[in-house]
Amino acid sequence: MDNSGLLVKVYNLNKKLEGVGHLLSINSDTIKIKGDDLPEIKSGTKVYIEIYNELTGISPYICEIGVASRNQLNAHIKSRENIIERRNSLKVRTDLSFYIETLIRNGEDITKDVPSMKLNVLNLSVGGMLISSNYDLLINDEIKFHFQYAKYQLILINAKVIRIDKKQRHDNDDLETVNYGCSFEKMARYNESVIMQYLYDRQLQLYRNR
Repeated sequence: MDNSGLLVKVYNLNKKLEGVGHLLSINSDTIKIKGDDLPEIKSGTKVYIEIYNELTGISPYICEIGVASRNQLNAHIKSRENIIERRNSLKVRTDLSFYIETLIRNGEDITKDVPSMKLNVLNLSVGGMLISSNYDLLINDEIKFHFQYAKYQLILINAKVIRIDKKQRHDNDDLETVNYGCSFEKMARYNESVIMQYLYDRQLQLYRNR
């Protein structure tokens, strides 16, 4: 099974978040991670790595750094811990909408070029979201927006566009919908807990409305 592209988080052994990337490959010995701003950790350093899979949960590993640069990190697996089931982090349908705070493209802030840019969140998980928008987006666009849920404080979410889904009409070649798959970047544990609580409550709501 090809698991490339899954969200990966790298922590030190004190569980302090060091960096976030996406899985390039994994085998019985080595985890390879790709990204744009990975931690440059000294070879031989032990780290704690979590691989996020929306279907199976979180796979935690104790690893030793082989080679680490800003764009790729290779780590040798020393041990694997039990999968953490995250049933409330599975992808759920939503009816949320948010206005963006910033849009970064190719390292440049172009927010002024997209006034009143709105995101419609079609589904959400702890690792990312599927959205539509009133402006066209590109792969690697970075979006920041505030997420507010019930009694919880406003949290700032950073997301990156990693996929564009285009659906054409059946009767001609015109596009019917364009959606964007996004992954969340460097999410703090408190922010993650707010998203998880929303997902849990939303699942209950959808179940009751069936």
